[in-house]
Amino acid sequence: MKLFTKIFLCSVAVATFALAVLGYVMISQSFDSALERESANCIDRYQLIKFNLQSAMLSETELGTPYETVLENAAARALSAVSGSDRAAVLDADGEVVRSMLEPGYSFSYAQSVNIDDIISVTERHGETFRHVVSGSFEEGGITAVLVYSRNVTSVFDEKHSMETRFLLAYVITEAFAALVIAALSFFIARPINRLTRTTRLFAEGSLGARTRVGGGGELRDLSESFNMMAETIERSIAGLELAAKQKDDFTASFAHELKTPLTSVIGYADMIYQRDLTRDEVREAAGYIVNEGMRLEALSLKLMELIVLEKQDFSLVEMEASEVLSDIAGTMTPLMDKRGAELSLNAEKAYIRIEFDLFKTLVMNLIDNALKADGKHIFLFGRADGGEYTVTVSDDGRGIPEEQLGRITEAFYMVDKSRSRREHGAGLGLAIASRIAEIHGAKLSFESTVGKGTSVRFKLKKEADPE
Repeated sequence: MKLFTKIFLCSVAVATFALAVLGYVMISQSFDSALERESANCIDRYQLIKFNLQSAMLSETELGTPYETVLENAAARALSAVSGSDRAAVLDADGEVVRSMLEPGYSFSYAQSVNIDDIISVTERHGETFRHVVSGSFEEGGITAVLVYSRNVTSVFDEKHSMETRFLLAYVITEAFAALVIAALSFFIARPINRLTRTTRLFAEGSLGARTRVGGGGELRDLSESFNMMAETIERSIAGLELAAKQKDDFTASFAHELKTPLTSVIGYADMIYQRDLTRDEVREAAGYIVNEGMRLEALSLKLMELIVLEKQDFSLVEMEASEVLSDIAGTMTPLMDKRGAELSLNAEKAYIRIEFDLFKTLVMNLIDNALKADGKHIFLFGRADGGEYTVTVSDDGRGIPEEQLGRITEAFYMVDKSRSRREHGAGLGLAIASRIAEIHGAKLSFESTVGKGTSVRFKLKKEADPE
C-alpha cells in the first residue's frame, strides 16, 4: 500500500471516529439534559398535585365525609386540576385504582410497591409515545394513598431524533469535505516521498546523476538532502572505481605489450642462433639484441616490483641531513653521467629532513635519469631551505615535454617518446615510481617544461630542524 493511501485512509478513519464520538457525546449530553429537566418539572408537578390531594383529603375529613369515600372525593377534586397532555391516577393502600386519567389497562405494578414517602421517577414508552411517570405513596389523616403522575415527553425524544438526523447530514458533508482536504494534504505530504522514490529508482537503474529536488522543510527536506549527499558520494566512489578499473586495464594492457615485444625478440634471436649456422659476427649481433632486450625486461620487472612494494608497505621516515643525502646521490650518479657525457651540478643547503633513505635516493635518481633520457647535457640538482620547507629541484637543458602531456607523465607506462624510451630500455615507470615515493614523503612532484629548452621537477619536504 502506497504512502498516500496509508495517510489518506488513516486520516479519514481518525476524522470519522472523532466526529462520530463528538456527535454522540453532544447529542447524548443534550438529550440527557433535556430529559433531566423534564424529570425535574414532572417531580415539581407531582408535588403540586400531591399537595392538592392532601388538602382535598383534609377538607373531606373536616366536612365529615364517610371514611371510605374521602379518598375518592379528594382524588376527583385534585385530578380536576390536571390539564393538557398530563395524566394522573390515585390508588388506595391496596393498590386499587381510585381514579385514573391514564389509558385503560395501564399497569400500576411498580407504583403499588412504592414505600411511604418514597418517589419513583421513570420514563416509559407506549408505542410511539414516551411519557415520564412519577409515583409516590403518602399517608394523610390515617388514609394511605398512591399518586401517579405522567407527562408526555415525546418531544424530547423527537428532538433527539431530529438532532441525530441533522448531525448525520452535517456528518456526511463534513466527512466529504474532510476527505477532500485530507486527500490534498496527503498528496502534498507524499509528493516529496514519491519524487524521492522516482529519483531512487532512476538511480538504481543506473542514472547516477539523478537528484531529487530539495523543497519544503523539516524531516522531508533533511531526507532529500541526505539522499542527494549519498548519491553524490556513491557517484564519486563509482567514478573512482571506474577510473581505477580503467587504470588497471591500461596497466595490464601496457605491461602485456611491454613483455611481448622483448620476449618476441629474445625468442626470435635465440631460435635463430639455435636453428642456423651463423658466423661469429652474426652470433654476436644476435646475442647483443638478446642482451639489450633482456636488460629491458630486467628493468621492467624490477620497476614493476617497486610499484607493487610501494602500494603494499608502510615506510618509516628518519631524520637526515639533506645536503649530505643529495651529495651521496650525486656521487652515485657520476659514472652514469660520465658515460653519457653529461654534467651534474649540485648546490644544496644544509637542513634536516625526514625521509626513507633508499626510497628518497630512488626518487631523485629517477628524476636525474629522466633528465638524461631527455638528452640533457647540463643537469642541476638544487636543495633550498625556505622557512619551514626544503625544496629539491632537478633541472635539465633537454628537449622538454609538450604542455598537453605534462598531466600524464606520472602515469604508469606512459612515455612521451616511446621509440626513444625503448632504446633506453625504459618502461614508462620511472616517474610513476617517483610520484609514489613523493606521496610517501608527503610531497607532490611539480613539473615545468618548455619544448626545446628543458624541464624542471621540484618537490617540497617539511624541514625538521636547522643543523648546528
